[in-house]
Amino acid sequence: MKILIVFNHPAPYKVALFNGLAEKHDVHVIFERISASNRNQNFYNESNYKFTLHKIKGISLGNENHLSWGVVRNLQKHKYDLIIINGYSTFTEMLALRYLKRKKIPYVFYINGGFPKAKECKLIKRIKTYFISGAMAYFSPAKKANEYLIHYGAPKDKIYNYPYSTVYEKDVLEVKTPAATKVLYWKEKGIEATNFTICITSYIKRKNNASLIKAWTKIPKDYALILVGEGYEEPMYRAMIEKEKITNVHLLPFATKHRVFEYLTHADNAVYISNYDIYGHVINEALAHGLNVLTNTNMVAAHSLIRDGQNGLIAFPGDDLVSRILLLLATDYFNEAIKTAHENTIEESVRVHLRILKKLCE
Repeated sequence: MKILIVFNHPAPYKVALFNGLAEKHDVHVIFERISASNRNQNFYNESNYKFTLHKIKGISLGNENHLSWGVVRNLQKHKYDLIIINGYSTFTEMLALRYLKRKKIPYVFYINGGFPKAKECKLIKRIKTYFISGAMAYFSPAKKANEYLIHYGAPKDKIYNYPYSTVYEKDVLEVKTPAATKVLYWKEKGIEATNFTICITSYIKRKNNASLIKAWTKIPKDYALILVGEGYEEPMYRAMIEKEKITNVHLLPFATKHRVFEYLTHADNAVYISNYDIYGHVINEALAHGLNVLTNTNMVAAHSLIRDGQNGLIAFPGDDLVSRILLLLATDYFNEAIKTAHENTIEESVRVHLRILKKLCE
């Protein structure tokens, strides 16, 4: 089957998925831009494409937006058995969707996550409904994200769920790293503690890291919190740490995937309390390393991957964050975390995608 996939930028986990699909189908991909401007360029470490790449000319706007008639021209020039449009948020995607609708060409609409807005301008909702509704089928990474699609006009019976992953089966940890090894690993990096909590993040307001740092002032001093990332809020975090004389919170710079997985291998816990995330791959990556995970209901992955009190913890609205952190530090979800991770690998995602594609073409 000849398939066209349109996606904003070559995120490595998307490349891995497309490569997997290309082993069974004739996959053609259009990346609107070579990178998102709010991503560290070291994020783009996958260039081994097993699919056919179509380059288009256009104008990149802001962090991820893009304006080009390139997708439309490609559709006019080439014929495909299946067309998959990943989102509608760029001008390029809007132009492509409008063309497909006007020409009555069947297509699949694909999302990476999302929550419906409780309060929204009626005009904005009408615009979103126009672009989201009308597809022959929908791909969604979680049942919680299905609510987003249904809110904007997608029929419930046309939505297919898939595991959304950034980890291969080989990345899933099988044996817990000894405590002494963890202590020595972090000591060599100037961090001395007996227990290590990691947060792979961006230093921006949306990630809510300031609240996490503030909560950590109530955590025993021998329990370290290690934030890894970059962003405009870093000076504020450092000022907080200095003002409150916090000795068990440490900031590390952006790290490549290989280094991140090394950090996770030597951690005990992971905490993510974002104000909003359309998915949250960091949760799956933490589970893949057997960590005790605490997250909240503002991340789609929390609804999809975490069973509160069974393989991790969820901070629900109204919960006391410090109490939830202390409970996390006293638990061990290693076995259940690993079990969940095995069900959410890139290989499993490819298998599920292939089953859905087969069903769509029956």
